[in-house]
Amino acid sequence: MKTMLRILALLTIVAAVHGAATAAVDPPRPVETIGDLPRDARLALYEAQVLMEEGKIEQSAAVIEKYVRKTEKKDDRFFMRYHLASVLAQVDRREEALAQYERAVALEPRYGPAWLGLGETAYGLGNYARAVEALKRGYALMEEKRPDVLYYAAAAQVQAGDAAGAIPVLEELATGKHGEPRFEWHRGLLSACLLAEDRTRGQSAVSAMLEKFGTKHEAWHLAFQYGASVGDYRQAAIALTVTGYLRPLSKQETIQLGDLYAAVDAPAAAAGFYTAAAGDSASAGEIERIASSYLASYQTDAALEVLEKGIRTAPTFRLWSLLGDLHVMEKRFEPAYDAFAECVRRSPGEPRPELMMGYCALELGRLDEAITHLATAAEAEEFAERAQMLIRRAQQLARLSP
Repeated sequence: MKTMLRILALLTIVAAVHGAATAAVDPPRPVETIGDLPRDARLALYEAQVLMEEGKIEQSAAVIEKYVRKTEKKDDRFFMRYHLASVLAQVDRREEALAQYERAVALEPRYGPAWLGLGETAYGLGNYARAVEALKRGYALMEEKRPDVLYYAAAAQVQAGDAAGAIPVLEELATGKHGEPRFEWHRGLLSACLLAEDRTRGQSAVSAMLEKFGTKHEAWHLAFQYGASVGDYRQAAIALTVTGYLRPLSKQETIQLGDLYAAVDAPAAAAGFYTAAAGDSASAGEIERIASSYLASYQTDAALEVLEKGIRTAPTFRLWSLLGDLHVMEKRFEPAYDAFAECVRRSPGEPRPELMMGYCALELGRLDEAITHLATAAEAEEFAERAQMLIRRAQQLARLSP
């Protein structure tokens, strides 16, 4: 009897071990499809589809939602949850859609479309961290990989505040590792480099973009924007110049190009672009830019022509001041004095025109007049030192005069 019991116990252990081994090698069950659903579930989906085709999307959602609520405790199906989420998303009930997607992936984490729907919905709700995770899971489960999913996952990562973490994926996309690169992928990469303050990788990204899309004006304009954003005004000026070869620049862009050339100490080029932007109807501000650039590049005749024309059409304090400076540069002190006198008339109390009038009067030998203007300028702290120096010079000349 004891021997029989030992044999039975041994057989029980062997059977248990065999069952465990068999279970270990059994293939996992396949992901459920619509054909695996119960008949009433398929009927609910069919009814919902008919309503969808009739444009009755809210009623379509209500049909599936009713079925899910009726069966969730005894037979909760991820496939029904997924379809409910999809319809809810279409009627902008995104919070509810997100909850249904979350339930769907919890019930069946191998179903890629549910992860993608979850990622898209989370992105739309501003839950970028969850969107990154969901989109990456969905991409991993796709049989035919779609690189745009990776791009949106990287974009979500940037939005989540991790631009540096998104750069490697965006670099892979931009360099063609996941298929033919698209221009928007380069745009995303440059944006991430800017946010991450990674100028080294940003410059490499600009070079790669121009190598791939060098015939597109959009690429050169993006290179201009990147250069201007990081303070590389020389690169920005070159890129915007090339943009102008590929398409006409707007007036604002032409002014920006002038500003860039002024920033890299190329005032003659800046003046040319300012002039082109202004055309025949320049504003006072545009005339000031043009004249200042001509003065900086010592093109005094061109500057004088621009200033005199501007003063005839739209006289301002700044234009009269620039005209005075130009005459001082050319040692024409009488017209310079008159120009600064006009500045004083237009804006009494401004100290610089008084200083310049004092200097011009000094050069013209009108010493008492010079001292009067310089004493007024000396009341302003920023001009006091220079004014006092010129006063002393005027006093010394007065003592030497017969």
